[in-house]
Amino acid sequence: MTQEKRISFSWDRSSYSGYVEKEYENAYLVVVSDPSPDMEEKYTNRMVISKKDCQTAE
Repeated sequence: MTQEKRISFSWDRSSYSGYVEKEYENAYLVVVSDPSPDMEEKYTNRMVISKKDCQTAE
């Protein structure tokens, strides 16, 4: 079993963290650990985030 890659990112002036579900060439599909109510409603806890906007969380 592969280990999940954990990342953190900023969205809508707040910081979030999650794990990478799928990696693309320039972005990640991220499952957000603690989404905001707006994020949960619109994006169902998953967002595509540019690799430039992410930091790895060890």
